[in-house]
Amino acid sequence: MSLGETDLRRGMAVLDQYREQIEALAQQQEIVRISLEEHMRARETLTRYREAGKGAEVLVPVGANSFLVAASKDVDRAFVSIGSDLLVYDDIKQQIERLDGRIKSITDAANAIGQRLVELQRRAEAQGAAVQDLYDRLQAKGAPGERN
Repeated sequence: MSLGETDLRRGMAVLDQYREQIEALAQQQEIVRISLEEHMRARETLTRYREAGKGAEVLVPVGANSFLVAASKDVDRAFVSIGSDLLVYDDIKQQIERLDGRIKSITDAANAIGQRLVELQRRAEAQGAAVQDLYDRLQAKGAPGERN
């Protein structure tokens, strides 16, 4: 195996690593996007529930696009998970503030992933061009009568 072929194999291995990293980041980006949507939906639901007022008719999702009709009772407090299967009955205003903090953190994480993804894609494109150039030069050396 010649030096050029070794360089080509190394270049292709680096390109494969970039592609794997891009795929992993894209998966992380999707997870973060879903989390952000969930937090935004929770914030919107808490806000609208509070605004609806006591005794308002509301739809309660029970899964599989099925809903129950209920009347709002306490529009100032709601249950919120604090982790490890623990719930607290807390002030909705505080829950919204907490959600806003989480939404900001998730958005920052999404932006950081997006920037890293753009940088990796740029590097992968440059690496791909370098590999293609090296391949073309090796082809030109190996088959001088076949050049266009």
